[in-house]
Amino acid sequence: MHASLRRPTAALLASSLLLTIGRGATLPFMTIYLNRQYAMSVEAIGYALTLALTAGVLFSLGFGIMADKFDKKRYMLVAIGVFIAGFVAIPLVNSIPLVIFFFATINCAYSVFATVLKAWFSDALAPGEKAKIFSLNYSLLNIGWTVGPPIGTWLVMYSLQLPFWLAAVCAAFPLAFIQVYVHRQATRDEDSKAAPWQPSLLLKDRALFWYTLSGLLASYVGGSFATCISQYVLVEMDSADFAQQVVAVVLPVNAIIVVTLQYFIGRAITAANIRRLMHIGTLFYIIGLTLFIGAHQNLWLWGFATALFTVGEIIYAPGEYMLIDNIAPPGMKASYFSAQALGWLGAAANPMLTGIILSSLPAWAVFAAMIAAIVGAWLMILRGMHISRQRAAVSQ
Repeated sequence: MHASLRRPTAALLASSLLLTIGRGATLPFMTIYLNRQYAMSVEAIGYALTLALTAGVLFSLGFGIMADKFDKKRYMLVAIGVFIAGFVAIPLVNSIPLVIFFFATINCAYSVFATVLKAWFSDALAPGEKAKIFSLNYSLLNIGWTVGPPIGTWLVMYSLQLPFWLAAVCAAFPLAFIQVYVHRQATRDEDSKAAPWQPSLLLKDRALFWYTLSGLLASYVGGSFATCISQYVLVEMDSADFAQQVVAVVLPVNAIIVVTLQYFIGRAITAANIRRLMHIGTLFYIIGLTLFIGAHQNLWLWGFATALFTVGEIIYAPGEYMLIDNIAPPGMKASYFSAQALGWLGAAANPMLTGIILSSLPAWAVFAAMIAAIVGAWLMILRGMHISRQRAAVSQ
């Protein structure tokens, strides 16, 4: 990596970690906060949080697309400022609609930051460095989600408001990091003629369409699997205690595999081998899900299945970013990554769909549906790659 990019890249990676720690310390406790502070029922809280998360993703699409028109450094600073304001506001207001509004605003701001961050890396870094940094960022996100919830648990013991103040403080450091170390970006594409900003291009790009649908299905499989497993065990084993034991095995195994292997596997992904590696990732997903079906009360098998499943996850995560980066024209990187972010709706829908399946079908159908979804995601990736190769052949 060029020396001039090391500090800004490190500053942005540190910012990504700190913002995720803030989210990790608050998001798992929103249910507790709304229940204790406003006496909301669990069902009402579920609808409210789903609404806020969905609104955050949808609004971030529009704001993310607009990021290509503005300086990315300034856009990230504004997003972090909104992020901080939302966390400061939640403990201060005394209104359920306002809390949900600010929670949606927080999620929108975070999604915009994450999108612009990827676009900054895509514009600034050499092709051989992108997969490494995307994988390192994904590892840091998982570290943030590993560290944040225990900190939030400790703070909630003293006050329900403390996790929100922690999130605001954590986000204040990225403001300083980005202001000091990240300069107005001169992209690698400025040497050549950048494509004009055309949001309508997103609707016409068939490869992007298939990659976005693939991301939707893949995030349904990998985005909320811990929640899905706890729901499955509660129904299949009819035991909340055993469900807690399974989650206590699954989450650490997932975190350890991601933190130890993500960077090394992700850095190996290139445009030349991405097709083969996505095949391998799909296979690991399928084997892991199949073993989940047969795990029953064997905690060792739950752990082994999670390890295989996680290998699929750590191949897919940077692989999907690389697929989008390969087709996004200069000057449209943030717009393309914003469209890809629609795939997060799959993770948001997982708990609801899992509940529907468990209430109307045999419990094993949960994982059968996820196997079908990841196979569908893989086929859509192949379709997108085919269209991308056709386009490249025509342009030559």
